[in-house]
Order: sequence, then structure tokens, then C-alpha cells
Amino acid sequence: MLWVFITVAAVGLFWLGYRNPYRRRWLLPRPVTPRSTTTSAVDRQHRHLLAGGRLGETAVVATAEHFKELLGAGRIIDVERELKPGVEFAVQVRALASVGTPEAGRVLERQLSRKLTHDPVEQTWYWADVVAGLRQLQFAPALPAVLRCVDAASGLPSGTVLAAEAVAFPTFSTTLENLGSPTGRSALRAIAAVCRGCREGIIDPECLLRVGLGDLLATLSETAPEDANPWVTVTILEAERIFRRLGHWTQLLDESMQELIERQGVRLFVSSIHRADWLRGAADRLLARFPIASTDEQTAILRCAFELRADVTRLFPHLPDTRSEWWADAIRCLMWSKSPSAGPVLAAQASRWLGSRRNRQRVPHLLAALRGHAGPDAEAVLLRSAFGTEPETRRAATASLGWWPPYDPAAVMRTLRVLRTDRDTETRQAAISALARLGERSALGELRAGLTTDEPTIQAATIARVAADELSWLWPDLQELAESGDRQTALAAYEAVEQLREHVLGPIR
Repeated sequence: MLWVFITVAAVGLFWLGYRNPYRRRWLLPRPVTPRSTTTSAVDRQHRHLLAGGRLGETAVVATAEHFKELLGAGRIIDVERELKPGVEFAVQVRALASVGTPEAGRVLERQLSRKLTHDPVEQTWYWADVVAGLRQLQFAPALPAVLRCVDAASGLPSGTVLAAEAVAFPTFSTTLENLGSPTGRSALRAIAAVCRGCREGIIDPECLLRVGLGDLLATLSETAPEDANPWVTVTILEAERIFRRLGHWTQLLDESMQELIERQGVRLFVSSIHRADWLRGAADRLLARFPIASTDEQTAILRCAFELRADVTRLFPHLPDTRSEWWADAIRCLMWSKSPSAGPVLAAQASRWLGSRRNRQRVPHLLAALRGHAGPDAEAVLLRSAFGTEPETRRAATASLGWWPPYDPAAVMRTLRVLRTDRDTETRQAAISALARLGERSALGELRAGLTTDEPTIQAATIARVAADELSWLWPDLQELAESGDRQTALAAYEAVEQLREHVLGPIR
């Protein structure tokens, strides 16, 4: 009987090891799909189109005639068989949309449920092609399926373009009639993604304002119920951000749109008082709902609380449970905690986990939250972590230095100067930003050179970095760039200025 017991125990231990949810799995790790290290031809094609390129009109016309003949003969299956992944897919979809029949719309709608590739970026571009065709056909029945695709592609730059296509649908406003429904939530997420895309330069704001984005946001601001809905809250917050930028955008966008933009700006201005009052009470409503919310809603609440800089200490009198799916979001929110014990507790936990194999992958989240808690304990842990063996730990520790006057200036400056030559690019950049926050001239000079370079890519990256790392010493330099004659540079610089202003004054003014 002993061998039976040993066999059962061995099988049980094997199964527990296999089911271990941590990255370091015992014996047999679960397979991980390798990430593609190259840019696909479809991705390059759509980046070209997004930058103003065009498809071959001759090919589109010829393909449209071919599809028209097949559809006229009732050979719908043959049409669907010819829709294959690749650079020709965009031409075929454009051609099918130009046919303009209900059958063409139904064929396109079915493509939303097809998995054409394992590459999520490429798949999102295929969806964007299809949604653009459906929008051209004004095929309203496809909108729920479109929004499901938008959710599936969230977080990708190409997903932002897909969201813009969905928001531009003629019947999109009907999805906001029931904000608590799954479709309504998807629509709210799409609007928030589009607003962020306009602010970050992924999408030209002119295109969305032309289809009435400002009116959509104003209507939401006027009619949104005072419920604890995190998706509504994020959208209302984005409406406030768009309103603050609209005046500057008006000066940079096409003159033919001046009247349209000004009208949308007036609507957002009229609703601004109600919107500000609504947002001031949003954090309390969300935190009150958190204990009874579902897991996905709790995650959304925490992300919204971070945007609002809400103090979530009352939700977590002790550190959040590491088994929770939203653990990292909860730790990030603790950056804004006003409790004097928050910093020492986070620092102590990070110190304990630095030498742990099981939890060391969680340490960067704790280190990132310490940037909001000045104290000798926090500084000591950050300095120790800055020379750790894990690249992610070094990056997080370096990025959290320089947010307050150092308790040991010599040690902090010495550490940052060493990290400025680190082999990891992100760690080097974080060290330079930390030095710039502390006012070191050479670091500020290096960043200033990036702002004034003639290389657009480097300049755009530096502008975004100044905003993300809150380098307020360079605020006057951004103000100058915001008056630049180059439209893209001016939009990016003004966005950075607004982000710095929000860091200083808060999201609600």
C-alpha cells in the first residue's frame, strides 16, 4: 500500500506544481506564445495609410467590379473565399464596401468573427479595414460586433484607430442609451480610448471632431447619472481634458472647421460646471461601491481612482491581497495615499520581497508607488533596489528617485550618476529624468537638446518623456514649442504642457 500512497502523492504534487499561478512553474511551464520581433507588412501598410498614404484606386475599382459580378450571381461563398489575409485585404474590403449592397455589408460583418492571423496587431488592422467599410455602408446591425472587437484590441495603438472607426459610426450614439449594458460599457471604453488617442497624437483630432466627438462628450456630461460607474467616470474625465485642449486645437486645425469646433466648444463649456461637480463626487461613489463590485469592475474602479488621485487607504488598511487580479492596480493607487504609514509599509514589503524568488516580480510595483511617499525608509529601499540584478527592479527604483528633496543627497546623486551609464536604455533614461527633476544642469541640457533637435522622432519622444516624467524645469521650453509653426509639434507640446499642469493642479479644477 505504501507504493500506492507514494504514487498518489507524487501525482498530486505534480498537478499542484503545474497549476501554480506564478511565473516560475514547477517542472512543466505552460507554453508562452513568442512575441514577434519584426513588423509585419500589414502593419507597415496601415501605418503608411494612417500617415496619409493611399491604396491603389485602379486595383480597388477592378476588384469592386469582380465582387459585384460574383454577388450579382449569388456566389457569396466565392467572395468570402477570396478575402484572405495580407496586404491585399485592405484593397478587397475597400472594393467590397464600394459595391454598396446589403449583401456586401453582411459579408463584411462576418469578417469580424474570423481569426485571420495570430498576430494581435495585424488582426486589429484587419478589423479596422472591415469597420471602415461597414461605416461607409452605414451597416448599423454590425455595431455590437464592432464594439466587441474594440474591446479585444484595447491597449494597442492599432486598437485606438479601430475605436475611432467605431465612434465615427453614424448610429454610435444609440449605444449610449443604456450605459450600464455591456454594449454601453464597450461604447464608453471606445470613447475614452479615442480621447486618449487624440491627446497622444495617435489620431488626428480633426477627424473625430468632424463627426461630432465634442457633441457626444457634451451630451454625456449633461445626462450622465450620478452612479458609481467607472467607465462613465473615465469618459467624463476625458471630456474635461478635451475641453481644456479644444481652444488650442482650434488654432491649429483646418480653418473650414472653425465654426464646427467652436460650436462643440461652447457645448462643452456650458456643461463644464455640471461636469466638475459630477467629477468631484465620483471618487467617493466609486470607493463605496468597490467592496460589492465584480472583479472586472473593481479593476476599472482602481484605474479610475488612480486617474482621480483618490486616497484608497480605507479600502486597504493593510496591503492588498496578492491573490487579487487587481493587486498591481491597488498598489499603484497607494501612491496617492495620505496615510503616514503607507510609505514605510510599502518600503518594508519591498525590502522583504527583494530577496524572494516567489514575489520579486511584484517588487517593481511597490517601488513605483514609493515615489509618492517621501521618507528615509523609502529612499533607502530605492537606493538598494537601484543596483538589483533584475532590470525591471532597477528601472522602477530609478524612476522613483528625484520626486522629493533627497534625505541623503550625496548617495542619491552618486547613485543616479552611476545609473546614467547603465547598460539598460530605460534605466539610463530614468536616471537622466531623475537628475533633471533634481535640477542637474547636464541632465536638463541633454533633454533640452532633444526638444530642439531637427529629428521629429527624437523630438516627439522627448516631449512625451518630459510630460510623463513631470520635468517641470522644462515647462518654458514646451511653451515655446507649443507656439511652433509645425502642427504636429505644437499639438504634442501643448499636450505635454496640459499634462504638467494636471500634475500640479490635479485632474479636477
